[in-house]
Amino acid sequence: MTFESLPLIESCDDCAACCRRTPIPPFQPGEEAHWNVPDSLMQPIWERIHLDQHFDLLPCVWLDMGTLKCRHYDLRPQACRDFERSSDLCRLCRDDEGILPREIRSDA
Repeated sequence: MTFESLPLIESCDDCAACCRRTPIPPFQPGEEAHWNVPDSLMQPIWERIHLDQHFDLLPCVWLDMGTLKCRHYDLRPQACRDFERSSDLCRLCRDDEGILPREIRSDA
């Protein structure tokens, strides 16, 4: 599939491709304090970093894989807030994950 042929994305429902490719919430230094993220929610992030896992393809520790939604959406970092649906990166993440838009899936 060429980039030009990647479909525009109308909804984030049933997706989370970007979160499936971001193993920890991408906080900038000190940003978690700005959002008042409790230590208990930072703990899984620190553990993943401490384990120095090769987390190229691990989903975000805050992603609920059952619902494909962020468990702590109101506390997400600015990078997540700024990520644009149907941006080039969004469409590439979806393509990498093999997620087709609802309108062209065979199970829609």
